[in-house]
Amino acid sequence: MMKRLICILLALALGAGLAATADETVTEIYDMDGLLAMAKAPNGRYRLMNDIDMGGVDWTPIAFSGELDGDGHGLYNLTVASAGAEIRLTRDGNMKKYETEFAGLFSTLENATVRNLRLVGADVRVENDAHCFAAILAGYVDRSEIREVSVSGRVRMNSYGVMVGVGGLAGFGCGAFDRCDAKVELVFEDRNFNSKCEEFMGGVLACGIGSVTACVVDIDGYDSCHGYVHNGGLVGMYYHCGTKYASGSVSNNIRDGRIRFFEDNKDRRAYCKAVIGESLSDPKRTKNNFDTFVRDEVKTYDTVLLPEQCDTPEYVETVVAPSGGHWGYTRHECSVCGYHWTDSYTAP
Repeated sequence: MMKRLICILLALALGAGLAATADETVTEIYDMDGLLAMAKAPNGRYRLMNDIDMGGVDWTPIAFSGELDGDGHGLYNLTVASAGAEIRLTRDGNMKKYETEFAGLFSTLENATVRNLRLVGADVRVENDAHCFAAILAGYVDRSEIREVSVSGRVRMNSYGVMVGVGGLAGFGCGAFDRCDAKVELVFEDRNFNSKCEEFMGGVLACGIGSVTACVVDIDGYDSCHGYVHNGGLVGMYYHCGTKYASGSVSNNIRDGRIRFFEDNKDRRAYCKAVIGESLSDPKRTKNNFDTFVRDEVKTYDTVLLPEQCDTPEYVETVVAPSGGHWGYTRHECSVCGYHWTDSYTAP
């Protein structure tokens, strides 16, 4: 009888162990339905099993607080035209609070981990009256880790808000960005002429605090602002912004490109630098950041700054097929001014 009781107890213990293991199972994602299902279980653990074409879908940003392992795969042709439903408080350099919206693949990343993921040919375009941050990966990051994530594409915001910003990987918040790549075109247009906006732009993070290490950034930025500019090749403004997250190292990064901007404001600040636009909190370490970054300030304010240079552009399209492990895409180039962009990516 005692032996039987021991066997039963062992069986129950083993069963409990198996249940715990099942609860910790990584969910595999193969298609768009799998990506959409993340919104129903945002605390889960996920692994991308192949490249997924997100073209033809107006993606609604989702909140996420779990783990996503891209396993080296890519999400391509992401299109975001609006912010997500989540509202979080953001704070400017004077600690003034704003109820803010967020746009990107994720609206918010909170206590999350995203690693080994590629976002290829993303197009994030937001126009609204609210305070808003937009980026390719996430509009808002809180105590999250972003490792070996690469993004490419465009982020554009036409804003009537006050607390606003665009970033390559993330908009506002705190976290760690390690060995990430960003090749991004960032465009911000301030349409609010009644209030001075607090505007932020950064190749990795628009506004916030954390670690940025061993990242490679190629930024092409355009900022038309009638308020206060905070632009940086890596981080627009480095600041705790009311969070308890500690400062970290901003080191061993490579930056290329430029930010072309104007600050139409008699009380001018015009922060724009290669690494950090404005530091209100000091990183623990800042070293070995190499760049060919150009600070390109314009002091005429009657024309919105855009990468397109022609009123009547004439575009020539060239389709490049995938080959040798490289992505395929369609290249659009203006035969008048030379401005070009790529979209309609195909996986290798």
